[in-house]
Amino acid sequence: MYDLLSDFETVTPEAWIANENTWREKLLKLQDWFQIPLLNCNASHNLQNCTLVRFRGMVQDMHNPEFYFEHFEIFNTATNEVKMKSGKYRDTANILENEKINYSQNLKSAQRQTIVVVSIPGLNDWAQQLEDKQNHLRRLEQQPNTSSRLNPVSSTKLKRNYHETNEDTDSMDVVDTETCSKERKTCENTDNTSNGVSREHLLNFPLPDVSSKSCIIKIYEENDNLKLNDLIEVVGFLSVDPVLSGEFQPEKDSLLDPQLENELETITHNPPPSLVPRLHAVYVKKLDHCNPLIMDKFDQASVLKEANVAREHLLKALTELLLGDQLAAEYLICHLIASIYLRQDTMSLGQFCLNLSNLPTEKYPNYAKQLYDIIRQFVTKSYYLPLTIDNMNTLALLPKKDYECNRLTSGVLQLSKNTHLVLDETKMEQGTLDATGVNNIAALGNMIQNQKVEYDFKYYKMNFDSDISVLILSEGKSLLPSDYHVPLRPEDSSLEIFDAIVEAATYYLKEEIMNVIRTYLTSIKLVKYTISDDLQFVEDDFIEMRSKSDNQNPVTADDLHRLLVLARLVSLSRGHDTLNKECWEITKNMEAERLHRLKNRMSANKF
Repeated sequence: MYDLLSDFETVTPEAWIANENTWREKLLKLQDWFQIPLLNCNASHNLQNCTLVRFRGMVQDMHNPEFYFEHFEIFNTATNEVKMKSGKYRDTANILENEKINYSQNLKSAQRQTIVVVSIPGLNDWAQQLEDKQNHLRRLEQQPNTSSRLNPVSSTKLKRNYHETNEDTDSMDVVDTETCSKERKTCENTDNTSNGVSREHLLNFPLPDVSSKSCIIKIYEENDNLKLNDLIEVVGFLSVDPVLSGEFQPEKDSLLDPQLENELETITHNPPPSLVPRLHAVYVKKLDHCNPLIMDKFDQASVLKEANVAREHLLKALTELLLGDQLAAEYLICHLIASIYLRQDTMSLGQFCLNLSNLPTEKYPNYAKQLYDIIRQFVTKSYYLPLTIDNMNTLALLPKKDYECNRLTSGVLQLSKNTHLVLDETKMEQGTLDATGVNNIAALGNMIQNQKVEYDFKYYKMNFDSDISVLILSEGKSLLPSDYHVPLRPEDSSLEIFDAIVEAATYYLKEEIMNVIRTYLTSIKLVKYTISDDLQFVEDDFIEMRSKSDNQNPVTADDLHRLLVLARLVSLSRGHDTLNKECWEITKNMEAERLHRLKNRMSANKF
């Protein structure tokens, strides 16, 4: 195993190209990927150019195909030697000062897909810390900086954009002294480019005020399965040559060589590699989840067997935090394990937007935030969004196409599947929503109802599927739609000692118990749930419910659907991969009590 790891530490693009199938087989057999540096946890300036590395994140944008020189001929003016080189897995030609590329013959172009990947939005601190612990390589910090900016070899670019495939030039300029001085300037200050483009603009993260990393991935194999917002892990060769920065593009005569890109687009698509490294992919893997506690092969039988223990821990903690309300805790558990399991026409089956209302904000103004702070200790990805007038009027929730930069500008709702979005409606104050605010509220409503996020392409709008678990915390019934509305019914004794309850819950939820809950909430979503043929008890109950319904209390197909979605989650949460009569009875009782609360609340509001 050590020899295998050593091979990956020293492999070059040329060696990989010479025997790609063998190297790929070696990579897939490698059980311990932790020794391949993960850029999310290791600084790129501690890594040598063309080192094999990894990056894990969410697909944020997809650019036009990029054309490059797959094969090209090099002529040495000093020795008259001619040799062939490959531009695959590289951005620069890596040639000596007395070598020139022959553009007239033996030149083969190819194209590669270019995508922008950002580190996973909303990844919670516990998951990030665990990922860092698993992947941080101290040995890299002890190595001297051997990046290409110290390398005397010329950095001649091999990239051509989509529109430049038919252009020919006699030679490519090598990096001159002026460029080298620009390199030093870029290394000293990457917060703002000399052209006034901000660091935030270049990084383009979905969530404001959340630290993250970005990476440009170049993919050589056709991959139609990759979509926006997919979670992926990429293994590839690192490219951090400063000459790749858009600031270093040579000035062109507008008459002789018209610009196909404006300056802002060039800089946006070619940020300094010290800020946004490039990665030439040799392997791309789609991820079902990003929980660092779950690394082994998924074992459904084991997950179901251990589910009840984890659920009891979680139920106990949530019941206390919800002020003794066990029904609300049961619904919250179902919400935390819910995900879309089937899309049918316009329906997204499995969505479970939960509205917890009647929060005790008079006594505890920050109750919603305190509840969220505990929830984020359980789930892998989450984001807390107070629904203030200012946030709604100023935040960009929807991704939008920026045609000046030719890129997708991210928005808060550009999130990967199974991210938990907590909307705090208790922070809403008096004020007026402007046009942006109204559109943002509409966008939230659309996402909750249809599990789709509308991307704005200026001339048209397009809906993209989402799978975001939304929890709405409010005083009264939320102004936003929800699938299940549960008014909180706090115990008086719990209301008096809530601060002590939070402290006790923190003490009870030791790391060992937390990890059991964290593993449970992720792994239970991966269980394959089957519908038994023997569901006569469901049919009989529904017929009885319909027979007892009236105009005041109608029972519709939507009610049956709601019951079946809840029953699925009640079953899974208790370690069953199919519905049995016991879980069905629990589900009916839960819904009966919830509806009874709502009815009593409506009756109370009339007087």
